[in-house]
Amino acid sequence: VTDTRQDQFDVRIDHQFAPSVTFFGRYSFVDTLTFRPAPLPGLAEGSFNDAFGANDNRSQGLALGLTWTASPTLVGDLRFGYARGDYYPNPPNFGIDGAAEIGLRNVPNDPSIVGGIPKVNIQGFDAVGRHTSTPQFQTPRSWNPRATFSWNRGAHFIKFGAEFLHVETRINDLNATVGRMNFENRFTNRAVGDLLLGLPSQLALTSYTVMDQGQDMQFYFVQDDYRITPRFTANVGLRYEYATPPVEKDNTFANFDPETGTMMFAKDGSLFERALIHPDRNNFAPRVGFAYTPWSRLVVRGGYGVFYTHTVRQGREGLLGFNPPYLVDNLLQTGVSGAAAVASAAPFRLVNGYPAGLLDPTALSATVLRRAQDPNQRTPYIQQYNLGAQYELRPDLVLDVAYVGNKGTKLNGFRNLNQRAVITNPDGSQTAGARPYPAFGDIQWMENRVNSNYNSLQLRLEKRFTQGLSGMVSYTLGEALTDAPDHISTSGGGAGVDTGVFREPQDGTNLRAERGPAEFDVRHRFVTSYIYELPFGRGRRFGDGWNRALDLAFGGWQVTGIHVLQSGLALTATLGGATVLNLGGERRARPNLVGDPELPE
Repeated sequence: VTDTRQDQFDVRIDHQFAPSVTFFGRYSFVDTLTFRPAPLPGLAEGSFNDAFGANDNRSQGLALGLTWTASPTLVGDLRFGYARGDYYPNPPNFGIDGAAEIGLRNVPNDPSIVGGIPKVNIQGFDAVGRHTSTPQFQTPRSWNPRATFSWNRGAHFIKFGAEFLHVETRINDLNATVGRMNFENRFTNRAVGDLLLGLPSQLALTSYTVMDQGQDMQFYFVQDDYRITPRFTANVGLRYEYATPPVEKDNTFANFDPETGTMMFAKDGSLFERALIHPDRNNFAPRVGFAYTPWSRLVVRGGYGVFYTHTVRQGREGLLGFNPPYLVDNLLQTGVSGAAAVASAAPFRLVNGYPAGLLDPTALSATVLRRAQDPNQRTPYIQQYNLGAQYELRPDLVLDVAYVGNKGTKLNGFRNLNQRAVITNPDGSQTAGARPYPAFGDIQWMENRVNSNYNSLQLRLEKRFTQGLSGMVSYTLGEALTDAPDHISTSGGGAGVDTGVFREPQDGTNLRAERGPAEFDVRHRFVTSYIYELPFGRGRRFGDGWNRALDLAFGGWQVTGIHVLQSGLALTATLGGATVLNLGGERRARPNLVGDPELPE
């Protein structure tokens, strides 16, 4: 049984210093502790995501505001906000040194990560042990002053202002800090047999590393709502936005430089020397819109705007602090089979405990995974646009017709910068060739490689409430295409199938082949809703003279409903196993079409 406790309160004060100056202050506090038991009892646990165990979350916020009415036509609004969050998901057995209790030696036992036994994946069976991504935490802090002024000048209503935002977050979002082991049908032809003999095929172990990164953002804007005629109003505005790349408090960032083929390490100095990414100072965002009423029953509206995003996180992926020597991701594995699958070929034996030195960064292989970002990446942005008309068919019936679209540009995406080359042999078969940077292994590379677009026709017919009935009917014909989804939102559709485009390309050197339907692409969507007051009871068509008891039982009833019909989501077939050419990580193979995909009815 999931147990949840929540404490929450708000405190607000309001004060008027003068007829033209008012002030408010508000403090908000939310503390939530949720405990979800593991699927299996005791140390067996069997947690398969980080929702199991305790989620200890606390949010606090302070807001201050001062409104100054300088004149009947000029008003200033000054605000300051401070937000603080402490979010700690912990495993069900947090604090219990499970490895010591079962006699598994050399397992990291820092009090911050101890809790249960390492994850044990057994081929053909459900896993036991704790989930690999807990415990973790994030502790964001932000402060945010801003000033907005409103100026009413004849037919113009002008707003202008500025805002500053400082964000910093301590992050522990790691995988397998006490280890993860795989037992396959390798040494005894039975995974359980391998487990009983203590012969794993793989051991993953990650060092306990905490990053403390932050960035500053500035925003400036001016906007004019201009009532050109009683029938036509235009909205014109411009924003300028600037955000520094994230920097780490102790300069524990490392990035890969593709020009020199070497790693770069953060140090005190310029912004680039600390962030290892050049800032983007070219973020201008125009906004335009209009509303036109050619006659009393018709309104035409349209708008266009550019919107930047400065704080896109991709989970632990792409974080420059999660690189050696600041973080160690070690993986021991064996690929032996058949007669070669003898006990000595196992990465280690359970009876001996973890091998020594697994978390020593100086002992890591040069080909260990590196996380990197394009030092010249730009700020991702979305262009949004729409054009629509609203027509009153009758006093209680309105028809809306609109085109709505958006286009994403320079969105973040990943690929393997050091993918092996594909060699086609004379007989037509393919083999994996050399890497572009032979001194390195996989390099997970984040860059502005993704573009997206959405286009839709939206129809809506709305009946306002009259004669006991209101309702709405809407239909959307839309298409959403993208080169890749958000890295942490990809949702699988089952074994060998993914919903929409997959986040990892099939070939990192042929990214144009990745474009396809987004995972939220719904081509057709029909929705109808209604509220109907049954005509029975006092004040209704029937039963106006009913007594109180009869009216309570049978009067005042309503029938309501919402009905949705929509087309399904696009599916992408994926391919795994020994038949896939091993070009490195950060890629997902797709099968070839060798027959008619249309099955007989």
